[in-house]
Amino acid sequence: MTHLTLGSALRIARSCLIILVLSMFVITYIGCIGGVDIVPLSAKIQNADNAFDEAEAVSTRSDDPEEKQKVRAKRQKAYDKAMSLYLEVIAKDAKGKYAQRAHYQIATIYKKHYEWDKANEHYQAIVELDPTGYYASEAKSGIASIRKNRQLIRDELANYQNYKAIYDTEPTDETYDIAAKSLYKVAQAYEALENFPEAITTFERLVTEFPDHDKAPQAQFQVGNIYFYKLYDYTNSGGWGAFVAVAEKFPDTYEAGQVKAELNKAKDLLVEIKQLQDEIQRNKSKKAMEFEKLGRYVRPSDKWLMGKTDLVVQSYQQIASKWEKLRNYPNAIETYKVLIRDLSHKKFAVAAALFQVGSLYQQDAQYERAIQAFDDLLEKSPESTWRNESVYQQAVCYRSIREFGSAYEGFKTYMSLAKGDRPYLREAEQIIRQYELDQDQDGYKFYEELENGTSDQDPNSQPGAGN
Repeated sequence: MTHLTLGSALRIARSCLIILVLSMFVITYIGCIGGVDIVPLSAKIQNADNAFDEAEAVSTRSDDPEEKQKVRAKRQKAYDKAMSLYLEVIAKDAKGKYAQRAHYQIATIYKKHYEWDKANEHYQAIVELDPTGYYASEAKSGIASIRKNRQLIRDELANYQNYKAIYDTEPTDETYDIAAKSLYKVAQAYEALENFPEAITTFERLVTEFPDHDKAPQAQFQVGNIYFYKLYDYTNSGGWGAFVAVAEKFPDTYEAGQVKAELNKAKDLLVEIKQLQDEIQRNKSKKAMEFEKLGRYVRPSDKWLMGKTDLVVQSYQQIASKWEKLRNYPNAIETYKVLIRDLSHKKFAVAAALFQVGSLYQQDAQYERAIQAFDDLLEKSPESTWRNESVYQQAVCYRSIREFGSAYEGFKTYMSLAKGDRPYLREAEQIIRQYELDQDQDGYKFYEELENGTSDQDPNSQPGAGN
């Protein structure tokens, strides 16, 4: 029989411990046990959403064709990553709530690539999964919009071609007017479909072919709007040049006056954003940046020069605010996210940023993203001055996506909050009062009937009764 010395036993124990730690590291790193994916669906879809946000936040500020190509490639790479991750979610949750959201986001990406038939396939998949749900309602609207605008393009394009041909042969004010208005409708339909390149081309075509029509300055102005507020392209070959062209081609019009104000505002905001970004860069620790380049972890508190973190926080907040004024919500959200990540030790600033992210998602009707941001705030900063507002707005978001049970609980929580201002108290009380009604006396409250798509006017229409 072999007897172990104390030293041998310690060495064996240490070896076993090392093996255990390494095993846990490997499992954590690859996210799998025995080949089974253990990454939560909530994390998967959040990663997909982050990739989608990255694509949306790509802005064009250079007139260099090669630089613009790099921007397009960067955006496409992010969309591809998002698409792949959303498809993973669908594969893991084929019939669940996350699958509906993933289908919806994939449809959105296909629309951005002008692949409307593929977008409709994913919209239809949502309708089949849950015909009465929030995403089904949005999907039905998406299908209807695609159908309507594609038909409008066909009809109005034929109308334009017909009357333009007549005008070219026998010019009259009437045929000139009809042809121009039809072409304008075609451009609007492309814009509604988010086919912005075709919308721009068609608006510019109207300006060239019908320069004396009152729709011409409107068309040129709309080209600038698309570049600035849809494509976030502020270059001379993009939005800036398009707006300048309004003043040059139609100097005495209402639109010319508008673009002067737009350009002055945009110039000031873009210059200020650049100055603030440079200020942030100057306040970064060079040593920390060198460590990060080497792949070493740097604590957020060590990323900045001594005594400069408050100034950096203010700079990020101002940059985000200025992006909002430019209606560039993706870049505003991305700026707040960088603040949250790189200044995580500034708890009050992080709480404020989380609230702003939630508010921006809510404004953009991305209600589940807003709910998550408000959740993050309530988890990380439960005593924040933004707590009450977050609880209320989260309940509003739940109501918007027809999750009335969660909305009911949220409004009740808001009413129970003892600390801080509650400016929406009356609204919350009215909603709770309505939700707690049981008009048909079947034992189910109004919010329960709403959530299940049953009637509170008919006692035979009850949740779970196979109505």
